[in-house]
Amino acid sequence: MKHLWKKWIRAGIFCTGLLVFFGCCLTAQAGDIESMESQSSNLENELDNVNQELLDIGNDIVDVEEKIEETTGEIEKTREQLAIAKHSESQQYEELKLRIKYMYENDSVSMLEVLISAESMNDFLNRVDFIQNVSEYDRNKLEEFRTLRKNIAEQEKHLVDEKDSQIKLQKELDEKQDTLQAKADSMSVDLTSLKNRIQNLRAEEARKAAEEARRKEEEARRAAEAKKAAETAAQAKKEDADNSSGGDKTTADNKGGGYDMPSGSGVLTKKKGVNYYNGHRETYYSQKVLPGHGLKIPGRHVASDGTIRDSDGYICVASSDYPKGTVVKTSLGPGKVYDSGCASGTIDLYTDW
Repeated sequence: MKHLWKKWIRAGIFCTGLLVFFGCCLTAQAGDIESMESQSSNLENELDNVNQELLDIGNDIVDVEEKIEETTGEIEKTREQLAIAKHSESQQYEELKLRIKYMYENDSVSMLEVLISAESMNDFLNRVDFIQNVSEYDRNKLEEFRTLRKNIAEQEKHLVDEKDSQIKLQKELDEKQDTLQAKADSMSVDLTSLKNRIQNLRAEEARKAAEEARRKEEEARRAAEAKKAAETAAQAKKEDADNSSGGDKTTADNKGGGYDMPSGSGVLTKKKGVNYYNGHRETYYSQKVLPGHGLKIPGRHVASDGTIRDSDGYICVASSDYPKGTVVKTSLGPGKVYDSGCASGTIDLYTDW
């Protein structure tokens, strides 16, 4: 009994250690999931910011493209105006040359003749003034066209420079957009991977919880069966004691035999090597094969039904579900556990068959 208690204590310590170990593992796993969920949330927020930047840059690119298109239109208009101004300047210059040619190179009338032909001094001065006004008008008009052409040319250069700047800005925005898009794609892959890991960990957590629930349910079932078996054995022992006190049979008589083999389909026999009784599976093992001298069975003897019994008349049985010394009920009568090593849910009856 002392050795049995030591085994139970060791088993209890081992089970406690397992519970602490699994508890720590579950706590660590839960901490990992919380940490990864926090990382996932931060990554989602960062990805949202990057996507917003991409949206803003896309809008900026559209604006720049519209400005480039507008500037290109203004450049075309300016070039048209410049062409008109150049044409007007050229036309004015040609007209000036024609007038000069007419005034100074005409064979029939010369400038001097025009002045000499004046009838009075007043007429002479008027003709001189007229000639000066015409010349000044031509010079002013020509200078005006030249200034206009110069201003238009400067405006064209300004628009071309502005377009170059806009194209450069568009290129920079395109490069930034490509960089952000690559970053968003990489973050999306990382986020998907992280969410898959979280999902796998949660599935593993649920599996372990279900496993733990099944284990506890199995322990509760075995405890209930053990309790029921103990109650049955106690009842059987009480009935045997009552029968013994009534003078049917005594323990001493049992040592010499007097056991009748029960009959019926639910009884273990030599020919029927497996029987199901009282919630357990019954088999037998023979002392002719396994002498079992180390079992230390007090009053060991072969009863008339071929079973090996102790001094109290209990059938010697083996079970891995009950501690040694536990009284259990079998199809051949009450038995007491003296050995272990059989499968769970099975009771081996010791026989001389």
